[in-house]
Parts: sequence; structure tokens; C-alpha cells
Amino acid sequence: MMRMRWMWPWALPLAVGLAEASPPAKPEGERVAIAPADPACSPVENWRCLCVGTPGTATAQLEQIGVDLNALKTDGWPCVQGDFDKDGQPDYAFPGKGYSCNGSVPVRVLFTKDGKVREVLPLPREVSCLQLYGIRSKPGPHGVPKTARQGLVDWGEGNATWVYLFNGKRWRASRHLSE
Repeated sequence: MMRMRWMWPWALPLAVGLAEASPPAKPEGERVAIAPADPACSPVENWRCLCVGTPGTATAQLEQIGVDLNALKTDGWPCVQGDFDKDGQPDYAFPGKGYSCNGSVPVRVLFTKDGKVREVLPLPREVSCLQLYGIRSKPGPHGVPKTARQGLVDWGEGNATWVYLFNGKRWRASRHLSE
């Protein structure tokens, strides 16, 4: 019995140290694992780029707008990858079911941090032909704005171009004449 008294004080700090060193594992379902289906597809030039993977905890928000999560996981779903909040982490804009240049659909944007969903926000209006709006040091043709961060653009809908820029808290939409 005396021998156990001496072992117990020595073993307790070791067990506590091990418990503190290994935090509980996060479920893999929380991680965002999305990549371009075709890395050669440029979202600046093409409105049909696809992403493949899993959206972490954003599944409910994407299902609300009709994103087929099985297609996203296996074959790909239309998506624009960028860094819309300029934090160095990838963000993803997903148009809803029925996406084409022939009609408007809602869009949800997943903002990520350390591989997890930080926030999901809708664009302020529906879009038809969504593309990446690149950083510009000068205003572009037809008055499209200059910007220090990436945004989204819907070129030429109804003789109007819509540019969406995120200001850190919300999306700002601006309308510009098309060609």
C-alpha cells in the first residue's frame, strides 16, 4: 500500500500533462475542403468554373439556394474562389440552382478562416453570369470601380454591369453601364 502512495503523486501530473497536450479532435465535417475542378479555369474570364469538395458547416446555407451538395462533392458546382475580405484565406461564392446567363439566382459567399467557415453571407441581389472582379488600381471601362481587394462581377445583365465589393462587414453593389 505504501508503494502506491509514492506512485500516485508522480503519475497524476503526467496524466494531466498528456490531457492538456492533446486537444479534442474537431470533426472533419467542420473543415472546408474545396478546390477548383479544373485549375486552368480562370474565374476572371469564365463564368462556368466549377469547384469540388465539401463546404464544412455551410451545408444548410447552400442547400437553401439549391446547391446540390452531392454534385459539389463529386463532379463540381459553379463557384468563384477569391479573397474577398483580404485576409489571405480563400473565400467561395456559390450561385444557386438554375445558374446560367439566362436567369438570375441567389448567391452565398463562404468566408473561411483556418480551413473552417467563418461566415456565410448572401450577395445583395441575384446574379446571372458571376465572375471574379480583380484588383484594379484605376477605374475600368464604363466606370467600373478601382479596388484594393477582389470582388465579384455580373457583366452586362440587362445592359448593366453589377460589381460587388466586400467592405469587411457587408457587400456593396454598384451598377455600371455595359458596352
